[in-house]
Amino acid sequence: MLPKNRRLSRRDFISAKQSGQSLKLPWASLLISPNSLQVSRWAVVTSAKLDKSAVVRNQLRRAIYNSVKTLPGNRDVIIFPNKQAFKLSKTQICQTLKRAINI
Repeated sequence: MLPKNRRLSRRDFISAKQSGQSLKLPWASLLISPNSLQVSRWAVVTSAKLDKSAVVRNQLRRAIYNSVKTLPGNRDVIIFPNKQAFKLSKTQICQTLKRAINI
């Protein structure tokens, strides 16, 4: 799990969703919005369309959170993974996110 200062609050989530730039990856869609902080804040949205089981969706969410823990920057990022995300390892997720947000 990410520390609280690295997660998007509800209010910040809404503003990042409205003002963020969309980016499409093969395994996810991203909304990226700059922030004025020294750290990047993250949110992962896993819908029931990914898998019926909440356990499986939470495992994916945790894998994504663990891969972004070390990424620096000053952006708010919302990740909407799709079913292809289940096929990726944590290192592959981290590498593609690093390239996607240009760190």
